[in-house]
Amino acid sequence: MKVLGRRLQKVRQHIGMKQSEVAAEIGCAPLTISRMERGETSTSLLPLLVYYSQTIDLNLLFGHDFNPDDEAVYNKNASLQTLVRERLKSLEDEAKSQFSSLQEEYDKGFTESIAEMFLKMNEEIAASTQRKTEELMKMLEQTIKLL
Repeated sequence: MKVLGRRLQKVRQHIGMKQSEVAAEIGCAPLTISRMERGETSTSLLPLLVYYSQTIDLNLLFGHDFNPDDEAVYNKNASLQTLVRERLKSLEDEAKSQFSSLQEEYDKGFTESIAEMFLKMNEEIAASTQRKTEELMKMLEQTIKLL
């Protein structure tokens, strides 16, 4: 873990970022980046690797002959990684759009169902009120006849 930590530190330094900047990018505390670079923790390692994959081929980062000072290891597959990121972003946007459409359909259907339910209840209450009114009128008529 310490070897990987030193490599991560070299990559960060090569791209000219502070620990706090990298932490902000991946959504963790700067202390977490510091601890990872010292090989003390692997918390947030995956988001960090995903972030650094924009700069370096991860196969090279994990390779035995990794040399962080060799410019050839950086941006080796940047165009391929850019295409992959763009495709992932496109898929994410498409999924969000589909989810949003489904949510709207659900909300519309739910609202219509509630409206139908209230309309039916209103009709039932009106019918029940009409029946009770008729029953009361008959009782009133019978009472009047008795008087």
